[in-house]
Amino acid sequence: MKNIFNQVSTQEADALEKFLAIGKHRILNNREFCGFSVSDFVTFYFEVHDGKLANAMVKFLITADCSSSNTLLTLMGFKEFAKDVFEEFFNENETTILKTFRAEYKEQKEELEIALAGL
Repeated sequence: MKNIFNQVSTQEADALEKFLAIGKHRILNNREFCGFSVSDFVTFYFEVHDGKLANAMVKFLITADCSSSNTLLTLMGFKEFAKDVFEEFFNENETTILKTFRAEYKEQKEELEIALAGL
C-alpha cells in the first residue's frame, strides 16, 4: 500500500490511512467499501493461486484433527496467508480506492468549508 500514499499530498496521507483502515474493517465485517465486498475479496483470495488454495483449505477442513496442536498451526498459517492476500487485494484495487477516496475527501472538504462559512 506504500505506492498509494505516494499518490496523495502529505495533508491527505493521514486521511487516506484512516480511510483504508475503515475500509478494511468494513470488508472484514461483511460491509461494502469502494464497491468491494467480502465476496470480492474471497474470489480474489482463491484466484491468487488458481483455486489451489481452495483445494488445500477444503482438504484441511475435511481432514482436520481438532484435538491436534498441528491443526491450530495450520489454521494460523492460513490466517497469515489470508492477511497477505488481503493487502494484495487492496493493492490490486488501488485505482478504485484512490478514486473513491479523492471524491469523498473533496466532498468532506467542501462540507467543512460550507459549515465554516455559516459561522
